[in-house]
Amino acid sequence: MTKQAIPNVPETDSAGVKIMPPSIFFCCLINGITLNIFFTCHIMPENWLALLITGIIIIAAGISFMMWGHARFKSLGVNVPTDMPASQLVTDGAHQYSRNPMYVGFIAILLGLGIAVDSVWMLVSALPMTLYLSFYVIPKEEAYLLRTFGTEFKTYCKYVRKWL
Repeated sequence: MTKQAIPNVPETDSAGVKIMPPSIFFCCLINGITLNIFFTCHIMPENWLALLITGIIIIAAGISFMMWGHARFKSLGVNVPTDMPASQLVTDGAHQYSRNPMYVGFIAILLGLGIAVDSVWMLVSALPMTLYLSFYVIPKEEAYLLRTFGTEFKTYCKYVRKWL
């Protein structure tokens, strides 16, 4: 199941998410950096090299997974912004492993950065991002996708996890 074209989708129909996830991601990132500068709090400073390598691997995995999902949307002509209508249900590529690979990527980047720079504050910055996605964005998107794609979306949800 790769995609499902939706005839006559109104151009104004969408999940209705007004604050885009990248905006919240950058707010969390800036807050984590700012808190780290003024209130430095380390994870394990004696293991800085292991933390740096681990963090870089997590960041790279997060970016790769996010961009895999994003690229698939773009290759199918599906809108990425959450305030625009979805023309197809994407269920392959990264979306066969997670219903939200771009959001998994955002969280992985914040966590990986926290580990790489040995900052508790950067790790903590992933929490508001996760809460925002879990309780605001994803419920709106899933209600919209259910309304738009019906049974096909229900079936997809049975086989693919929300996160990983």
